[in-house]
Amino acid sequence: MIFKFFLNKMNFFKITFFFIVTSLFVCVSKAQTMDLTKGNVTGLPIPRFVSIKSNKVNVRRGPNSTYQIDWVYTRAGVPLKVTAEYENWRRIEDFQGEGGWVHSRLLSGKRFVIFVDNKSILKRRPNRKSPAVAIIEKGVIARLVSSTGEWSEIFIKGHSGWVSNESVWGTLNKKD
Repeated sequence: MIFKFFLNKMNFFKITFFFIVTSLFVCVSKAQTMDLTKGNVTGLPIPRFVSIKSNKVNVRRGPNSTYQIDWVYTRAGVPLKVTAEYENWRRIEDFQGEGGWVHSRLLSGKRFVIFVDNKSILKRRPNRKSPAVAIIEKGVIARLVSSTGEWSEIFIKGHSGWVSNESVWGTLNKKD
């Protein structure tokens, strides 16, 4: 009788152990096949760059309007990096590394960059020897037209040209 009871207990533990190990294996396999570089809401790449749509955007501590407002952006076009998605909310990060949550309707897919060097030279072509078009100060925001590995084509106040990606934040390169 005691032997039978012991066998039943052992079988129960074996079966339980088998189900736990199998469940873990399935979870790990599923996690490995998930594309963690895409947003779980939009399917768009994570990270990606967006910009502020209006002149007043609240940045919150969490993904809901009940969370505390940590600060407010007061200028449209500021480039932001989206680092996560939760329902209609996007976790963002700015060029200074500050982050928070913003409602998706306050963000735009229009691309902008912000100049991070004290003085950057806007070139006519994507070449270091190309003639200068303008000198841009730190903190200036420009519309991003296109971007290659080392250069970005921008448009700012009637001027267009190319700038080294090392001089701006808002493109996916090693600095961002």
